[in-house]
Amino acid sequence: MQRDSVSIAIVGLGPRGINVLERITAHAIHGSNTLRLQLHLIDPGVPGAGIHYPCQPDYLLLNTVASQITMFMDPTIENAGPLLAGPSLYEWAVDKHYLDNSVGPNSYLPRRLFGEYLNWVFHYLLLRLERYCDVQLHPCKAVDLHVEPDNRFMITLEGTETLNTDFLFLTTGHAENYFDQLDQERENFVEAYHKSNNFLNYIVASPNPIDQQLERISSGTSVAVEGMGLTSVDTIAALTIGRGGKFYRNDETNELIYRPSGEEPTLAIYSRSGLPLSARAANQKGVSDQYRARFLTQAAVSKWHTEKVPGELNFSNEVLPLIVRDMAHAYYLTHARHRHGDAFANLLDEALVRLSVESADAVLELCLPDVPIFTWKSIIEPIPSQALKNEKAYQTWLYSFLEDDIKEAHRGNVDSPLKAACDVLRDIRDNLRNAIDFGSLSSNSHQEFITGFLPAMNRLAVGPPLERVEEWLALAKAGYLIMTFGPNAYVTMNPEKASFVVNSSLFPESKFFADTLIRARVPKSSPTIDRSIFTQKLLKQGVIRPFFNGDIEIGGIEVDAHLHIVSFEGKPLHNAWALGTICEGAKFYTYIVPRPCVNSTALVDAGCTVRELFAQIQSLTPFQESIHSSMAV
Repeated sequence: MQRDSVSIAIVGLGPRGINVLERITAHAIHGSNTLRLQLHLIDPGVPGAGIHYPCQPDYLLLNTVASQITMFMDPTIENAGPLLAGPSLYEWAVDKHYLDNSVGPNSYLPRRLFGEYLNWVFHYLLLRLERYCDVQLHPCKAVDLHVEPDNRFMITLEGTETLNTDFLFLTTGHAENYFDQLDQERENFVEAYHKSNNFLNYIVASPNPIDQQLERISSGTSVAVEGMGLTSVDTIAALTIGRGGKFYRNDETNELIYRPSGEEPTLAIYSRSGLPLSARAANQKGVSDQYRARFLTQAAVSKWHTEKVPGELNFSNEVLPLIVRDMAHAYYLTHARHRHGDAFANLLDEALVRLSVESADAVLELCLPDVPIFTWKSIIEPIPSQALKNEKAYQTWLYSFLEDDIKEAHRGNVDSPLKAACDVLRDIRDNLRNAIDFGSLSSNSHQEFITGFLPAMNRLAVGPPLERVEEWLALAKAGYLIMTFGPNAYVTMNPEKASFVVNSSLFPESKFFADTLIRARVPKSSPTIDRSIFTQKLLKQGVIRPFFNGDIEIGGIEVDAHLHIVSFEGKPLHNAWALGTICEGAKFYTYIVPRPCVNSTALVDAGCTVRELFAQIQSLTPFQESIHSSMAV
């Protein structure tokens, strides 16, 4: 049977799908394929945008500076394949005249602009690809998929249209999940007592734009927000700035002040830690400067992989100590540079990496005797005992803590010792991934990593622009945002008052009665709880399976080290790959956007999978009876 073409499907056209499309375009233009390509692109939304909806209001911001976002490869990407020139987000926005003189490369742009950039990249790629490839956009959902006897795929689209494809990429992004038991109990409470309180409402944040989810909340009502992460940052912005509230600076003190519109509800926020995310420091690293790991090095990671079988690595005992040493290293070197100059700091750098922990501590005590000691515990548990005496003491401490955090953020991610240390968590993330991906950690250690380290890392290093923390502090001081419940606050349901109640574990007298409760958390990626009909069909038919480490379900679907989808039987599908949030679990931190000139993992993954795709295509001849005979599992 003679064949002169090969078909590829990408299901999901958010950022990860665009990464794959960009690589396919570059290879096709470069002449990597000998067969005619047929490309099916499947997504019901704005092509490229994913959850970065172009219709979002401008007050919903990215938390990465504009110059550090790109969808194009560069020479730093390992095994990238052919390079295709294209602008970063900032370069594109400047070229399109979307920015005024107040906006620079280190500014945080509205999320809608990123959505528009992604859509522009999509069309930019198609204009170059269509000469070499037959491209068909399917603006609808995929609802079913079958693996055929010859290992090809039959995909069913909404409206019963079907298409057959030889190769498959799943890049479906964030999911909307079924309610868990807690969600259902809260929803049942609302249904039972809504007649007693017409404003009673429960909202679970989803991938949909947060401002649209909050439209039904009436002014003058009370709202409790569960969680202090990035979703809650958007939630507070939507219920204040989005309701017409304004922030301005006092000309004399430079303090940020909130001017209410009268349309906002009364707000309270709480979380397990009781602490807001730390403010992102002013970027002093340009586009691509990063801290270079001195302890959690790739050599250390390679040694673990050589000496241990998957499932033996202990995060707390083996990985975390090296992370902390790198953080402390950046902290002390920043102090040394400020006090004794660059030359001294460079000498200290070379000395410390050759010493044991005990010897390094002794050297630091001699060189920097009055510098506060850096410890992991001090930054993840910063609340002093005297702040826990009563709510007033906690409020005084918290406001001072946030003011200090804002000051350090203004100093920058190079000049502030504390922020330089916290930024290490971002800069060495690729080495961390290489250490723990694909089940390298023991199952219990993996669970502790998710529940213990990950929330701390997010609070310290993955926060919002510093103006958002300033806004929270301004709202709190003006009485429009209560966030002084302390750690481990919790919600109960009060039938008599037909309301939710936020309770402090530390201060029994501190209660907040809420008409609306918002669970402001990023949904976990797991096929077992994903509401998508498509995902459920794939799961039922055994095309995918959840990723487990031992007996513990970590999250996402299972993929192998080449990002091939692993079937229910445990066999990798060599002509099918999954990238991004759908495999968050087997891989770590899949949902960050690519950064230029730093060998970004998102770009590396796209490059590797598409390079393998074209290697498989090149191995085919027109006279092969079955396109996948050489790829049989």
